[in-house]
Amino acid sequence: MKKFGIFTLLITVIMALAACSSTSEKTGASSSSKIIDVSIDNASYILAGKNEGVSEDKETKKGLLAVHLKVKNKTDSEVSISPYDDIKIYDGEKQLSPEDNLSLSDLGIDYSETGSIGAEKVKDITVIVNVEKDKKYELGITPYSDSTDKAEEVKLALDTKKYAASFDTLNDPAKALTAYIETIYMDKENADYEKYVSADKAALQEEAKKAFKEKIQDAFTDLKISDKEMDKQYINYKSSLSQKGKIDAETVGNAEGKAVVLVQYSNIPLDDLFDLVDDYNEKYYQKTGSYDGGEEYALSKFDVILDSIEAKDSKDKLEILMVKKDGKWTVDLSDDYVEEQIVDAFAAGYGY
Repeated sequence: MKKFGIFTLLITVIMALAACSSTSEKTGASSSSKIIDVSIDNASYILAGKNEGVSEDKETKKGLLAVHLKVKNKTDSEVSISPYDDIKIYDGEKQLSPEDNLSLSDLGIDYSETGSIGAEKVKDITVIVNVEKDKKYELGITPYSDSTDKAEEVKLALDTKKYAASFDTLNDPAKALTAYIETIYMDKENADYEKYVSADKAALQEEAKKAFKEKIQDAFTDLKISDKEMDKQYINYKSSLSQKGKIDAETVGNAEGKAVVLVQYSNIPLDDLFDLVDDYNEKYYQKTGSYDGGEEYALSKFDVILDSIEAKDSKDKLEILMVKKDGKWTVDLSDDYVEEQIVDAFAAGYGY
């Protein structure tokens, strides 16, 4: 009788564990019905624009989570799932709606596709939900089908804590761009460069020097400045820019390895150089009665001239597209205008 009692108890425990396992499967990261199998392939927090994305207060942190679902149609006819109409998010007894009015066009991303899935096919569908960090939710997916099988809502557990790392790295592109500008254009030491930036530093520094030389040579119309002298003055310029310039970068878009960063900055407006060179040319004429040698005199005072130019705040913010490469960020150099903005602002001293 004792053995029989132990055996009965063992069977009861096994059945209880099986029941628990069954319940967990239905509300876990994958689930199914007669019509579909669905699972969470991956998820990550995103920034979708200036007035979207992460918001913080003293009590909670919220953000947009892009949940990538993998859905298999188990039937022999087409089914459809709209990320907006057929997917719901549950916060306990409270029902929330996915985000359906987001613009990621600056990033070249479109999550709005309706999920029509062919017979016995698999499709990836992305739904954007506004959630609290480190909180648990449920997703409810109800497919539409012409099948005689009744469409059941399939529920998945969504534990946002699993994706906390992506929340904490949303502003990395801004950190990367700040380090990129300070390192390449100001010769500043910034530990974030090695941590966040992937770029050909030597090539970019050479391009910056070229832009500086062209701008300076334009100010000295009658004087051919030697490369040695240009190199010397470029070092002076970067030192001055490092002291006077300011950078305030903010990531406003970040998804799928692409980011948009807005940069408010102050730089040294080298356009002022033209009038200042003329002033020294005039001073030379007042002393000598001739303009011959005036620009050489102005060049000899270049460090004084540079020191006299006050930093100027930008009127508009730079909008810089960045891309992730080998786990780090770099400026999207495939867009010539993006690169031109940075070079003009921090090497040629233009203001926007």
